[in-house]
Amino acid sequence: MFNTPLYIDVDKAAAELCRRKLSFFVQEFWSEIIAEELVWSRHMDVLCDEIQKVYERVFLRPDPADPEPDEKKRKKFRLPKEYDLTINIPPGTSKSTIGTIMAPAWGWTRDPSIRCITGSYSDSLATEHSTKSRDIIQSDKYRLYFPEVQIKDHKGLKTNYETTANGQRYATSVGGTVTGVHAHVITIDDPLNPKQAASQLECKAANDWLDKTLSMRKVDKLVTVTIIIMQRLAVNDCTGHVLQKKKENMRHICLPAELSTHVKPASLRAIYSADGLLDPVRLGRAALAEARIDLGSDGYAGQMGQTPVPDGGEVWQKWFKEVDDQLFPSIESMTEVSTDWDLAYTSEEKNAASAYITSGIFAGNIYIDDFDFKWYEFPALIKWMKSIRGPHYIEAKASGKSAKQTLQKQGVIAIEVQVQGGKDKVARARTATPTAESGIVYIRKSLADRLYNDPQQGILFFPKTPHLDVADVLAQMLQRRTRKGKLVVGDQDGPTEKGPNSSEVVDNPLDWVE
Repeated sequence: MFNTPLYIDVDKAAAELCRRKLSFFVQEFWSEIIAEELVWSRHMDVLCDEIQKVYERVFLRPDPADPEPDEKKRKKFRLPKEYDLTINIPPGTSKSTIGTIMAPAWGWTRDPSIRCITGSYSDSLATEHSTKSRDIIQSDKYRLYFPEVQIKDHKGLKTNYETTANGQRYATSVGGTVTGVHAHVITIDDPLNPKQAASQLECKAANDWLDKTLSMRKVDKLVTVTIIIMQRLAVNDCTGHVLQKKKENMRHICLPAELSTHVKPASLRAIYSADGLLDPVRLGRAALAEARIDLGSDGYAGQMGQTPVPDGGEVWQKWFKEVDDQLFPSIESMTEVSTDWDLAYTSEEKNAASAYITSGIFAGNIYIDDFDFKWYEFPALIKWMKSIRGPHYIEAKASGKSAKQTLQKQGVIAIEVQVQGGKDKVARARTATPTAESGIVYIRKSLADRLYNDPQQGILFFPKTPHLDVADVLAQMLQRRTRKGKLVVGDQDGPTEKGPNSSEVVDNPLDWVE
């Protein structure tokens, strides 16, 4: 009796492993596009596994309800998505290689008919990612492993190519048009760069593109999954935007460079090294120390810490002493009770809001009794101001138009106050933070969390919040109540240029509000 030798087709075995695991595919095809030797880290398994989970639901599969006995002839369908996926992770961790370059090429090994849209903050970056993905697909190894995946004659196109099974890979950039293209998987990789994130307009442009352009580019809204992979750069960057809008339908993976409370989900704390590092080789202590110097505390918090501002706040911090509401002094027991305002004349939330802070003096300290912000046009704004305890302090505008006279004509007791720092809201805040830090400011405990952490106006995120009105009126109040770091009680503003009985009125409220 002769033993028959067992032959294993190594290439077929490798191809099957690649199909089954994105992580194996990445390792197998790494050298096709990257010259540096692969250094695998545990976070790369997380990226691969999380991305694979959402991809697998869009792959065509036989319908078990079809009575056709031959599985290959059964009708096929795609599973509805369970959630969209947002991943926050530092640069230099292979996030683009895995999520934007490798994943679409891997997806075609399982289903050559899937269509993918990928986008980044610039055309050149989006093109580079798409080109590298195509290089993998056209490599000898890929064609050997997956001969069933054939690219149509793309005539040298780098950003738009198709398979013979009608799959598609389309690359674009933030603000770009995606006319006539629909996808099963939409991957947004770094929709903002750090310089853009400093601009509220750039953040809004990226969010609008995500909401108004890409949301309409889905094959099936119930099936198509959106993947966002990025570093945190601002409170209202695309991560902040989608988490606020779709928190219940979003899986959020957050992997800062160093172990912290920002790791999400908490179970992923287990992938960090013994000394608390996400990637001890590429982001070791020496590399992180250099990054702190290069990026500064603000940049490091976003790009490495995956939080829009340094822990504790950037300009403002949790300096105010919180007092339980039942122990908080009553308005009647305070002196110098008044309300400071930052006025706006609009009902549209894309613009500045009107904001106020009511405060008083008790036992030689400042007590914040209330604050709020709303988007109101002029008649509603006046009604709102009348419902709040005055007198009302408003900024004296340099334009010469007197908001005070207009408000007083409407029955609102208004007093103008000069604010240091000009139009630079950060400079204004800097002049007021010494008072906040001095320990003489108290706040109702029920107000504190909203003042600090409100997603639109929270002062800990200033100046990276979508709106800066609460922080600005807080600076005005603290400036007004102190001089040279000392509390001022009594007549703080001195004589005004015109008395309260003046009949001068500004005809157009838009002349004096921001």
